[in-house]
Amino acid sequence: MAEQDVDKLRNEVTQLREDMRSITETLKTIAADRSEKGYDKVKDGIDQARVNARQAGKAVESQIEEKPFSSVLLTFIIGLITGLLVQSRR
Repeated sequence: MAEQDVDKLRNEVTQLREDMRSITETLKTIAADRSEKGYDKVKDGIDQARVNARQAGKAVESQIEEKPFSSVLLTFIIGLITGLLVQSRR
């Protein structure tokens, strides 16, 4: 009777090990899928930011072409203010 109990216990432990391996593999797969989806989202966000930056650059370029004097004057004023701010911090 004791040998039957030991054999039954061994079988249950073996089954538990197999179940744990299966659970571990499932968790690995889930983690890999989630990390891949996260990477794809980040990549899409970077691509969208590049598109937006290009559009903003083109908008600035066209504004400079339309009003060159105003653009130069605005750039000069921004540089002057930046220079005053940097100088006042010394």
